[in-house]
Amino acid sequence: MKKNEISESQLVNRITEIIKQKKGKINPYEIALETGYSIDDINDTLKRLLEIYESKIQADLQTGSVEFVFTYPLVKRGKKTFKEVLAVIADKSYQIFKKIYKISIGVILIVYTIIFALLVLAAMVAASSGDRDRRSNINLGFIVDIIYAIIRGMQISYITSEMAGYYEDSSGLYYRSQRREPKKSFINSVYDFVFGPERVKTDDLSDAREVMAYLQKVSNGRLTAGSISLLSGVSMDLAESKLAEYVGKFKGDLYINSDGSVYAEFPNLQKVSKELLEGKIIYYFDEIEEPYVLNGNTTGKNIAIFFMNLFNLFVSFAVLNAHIDSIAILISLGVFPFAFSLLFFLIPLIRIPVNYALNKKREKNIIRKKLFRAILKINKPATENEILNDARLDKNESEEAKSILNDMLIDYRGEIEMNENGVVLYKFDKLLQDINLVLNKS
Repeated sequence: MKKNEISESQLVNRITEIIKQKKGKINPYEIALETGYSIDDINDTLKRLLEIYESKIQADLQTGSVEFVFTYPLVKRGKKTFKEVLAVIADKSYQIFKKIYKISIGVILIVYTIIFALLVLAAMVAASSGDRDRRSNINLGFIVDIIYAIIRGMQISYITSEMAGYYEDSSGLYYRSQRREPKKSFINSVYDFVFGPERVKTDDLSDAREVMAYLQKVSNGRLTAGSISLLSGVSMDLAESKLAEYVGKFKGDLYINSDGSVYAEFPNLQKVSKELLEGKIIYYFDEIEEPYVLNGNTTGKNIAIFFMNLFNLFVSFAVLNAHIDSIAILISLGVFPFAFSLLFFLIPLIRIPVNYALNKKREKNIIRKKLFRAILKINKPATENEILNDARLDKNESEEAKSILNDMLIDYRGEIEMNENGVVLYKFDKLLQDINLVLNKS
């Protein structure tokens, strides 16, 4: 049957139905036998479906052909689970709160500090004049020392700065950071005191740009699941899914080599947009996340910010406990600044254990990258000690590394076997074959 005898949408619908009947696993030749459609039409349609639905590609060793495996029931790429939807809602809500709170910071922290300072000074003047009968019921004399501390804190604060770039971690690896020392403004220091420094924003197209750059500059247009893992560190399962997505998105052709590894070639690479081809190639083990820091401010600025907010907190608390009949004054000088100042301290306190957990996760990821690099460097079955030694781990990382290495066996479909001398070897044949297939063009 020729393609002009059936519309493109009918072709997609028919093949989608067959995929559902086969519970997600399908061979193009099976579709041809069942429908009479041409292999070219079937492959073009399958590539479209690879881009739309979660899927991966594997070799059918019995027939020697490529097999398409769709997640069954069919799941659209990018579709979020209920848990992920809740996480997105929570993140969006936090970002909205963060923006509103940041807008308020300049007004409330600084302006209220000035207002409260003037009120305290007025109270002090009234007290020193001996006119105790006309003095406010709000006794704020105890905050004089705090005002002095604020002045001292601002005197010893240092100017910091902003710039983006690459910085070396103590592990010897590099990370990108949005902000480092020079000339960070005081208001930005206040933002960072509460929410922490802004982190480098992820680019949704960065992975695609990197893959396209890799195809053009390194692998001469050939891509495997293992090479995707090399670039991003993802498990082989996820890498196979990404390979299927790229085949669909960038019209790749699928092949199987002699050892049964699936690879894709992209003959139309020159037609890919210039934007995608300008990606920078950074291998998984060459770059790490920037560390999570509490605020990145100098001690002097933290002291000034801390006492400014503490001053507002105490004064607003005193207003709340004073005998004030005006609801407007009670809310504007009591409830509102007190709630704001409380959050000002509460948010960074919550971030302390969160940052600790994130940094622990980051440390594990650094160990994983070191092990990944060692596995590639050795490039053959090796003992646990050989891998650990080649990874150049710190002394306190060895035990953690053993556990991570076992997890990597699962992620990269490795195996443990015993050689003729009874020595246990770790084998990552699938990963290494895929990477070498691309680099050696074998």
